[in-house]
Amino acid sequence: MRLLSAALGCLLMFTGHVLAAPSTSPIRVAFPYIPLMAESKDHGVFIDMYAEIARRSDTDVVIDILPVRRAVQDFISGKYDALGAYPSLSEIPVSLASVPFYRRENLIFYSTDQFGHGNVTKLEDLDGTRVGLAAYHYPDYILDRQELNLERVPDDAFLLRMIASNRLDAAIIERFSGNHVRKLLGLEDMISVTDDPVTSENVLILFKADLAGIENRRAFNKAIYEMLCDGSLAKLFGRASLLPDQEIIERELPASAIISDCDPKAIFADR
Repeated sequence: MRLLSAALGCLLMFTGHVLAAPSTSPIRVAFPYIPLMAESKDHGVFIDMYAEIARRSDTDVVIDILPVRRAVQDFISGKYDALGAYPSLSEIPVSLASVPFYRRENLIFYSTDQFGHGNVTKLEDLDGTRVGLAAYHYPDYILDRQELNLERVPDDAFLLRMIASNRLDAAIIERFSGNHVRKLLGLEDMISVTDDPVTSENVLILFKADLAGIENRRAFNKAIYEMLCDGSLAKLFGRASLLPDQEIIERELPASAIISDCDPKAIFADR
């Protein structure tokens, strides 16, 4: 029996990064690569959030970072117990969706030389121009606008490099990851960014639609709500507009789980 336990422990060490205490049945999560948010199995804002969820729910979580399409496909095919982050305005595959844990704000990143700084504020300002999208899912509001010449590229860094080299006029990128990559590439003068999002949507975790998925969803929902209420999510994201809606989360919870003194934005009060 001891030999079996030791072998299992070795197997877990080589098959993924484990958050929280060792377990014989970890929750295997496919995570799409997202700059800053989920860059590797042990680095990223969302990865830190998952580590805290694992601790609070007393579960083991194994994370694999994959290309966006592969992460979704591998989850749908049953290779994983959960898909780490999925936008609510896209078509959701058969699954059990968690409560929202983040608000994805899509901003317009555009060529300063072509448009002038501050001259782009809404999607209509890009009509007739070359607009790039990464491999992530986007709302129909963006995809269905016929006046845009949309082009798909692999990732956010590729999008910004194409704007800098005049192969694109603009791109639509998530706030955190886009600004992170723009700074990393030294393109802050060449590429401007809108202040207000062109779209915003909830980000969810998708679980397998089975008995284990029901239990995993319940445990994660409870942990996410606790982190919202005690300010942990606010500390991670650093911006009030990125926090999920408290009322939406509480509608998914039993009355006995509601925290009366929940104050998600308390840390922003003195700013």
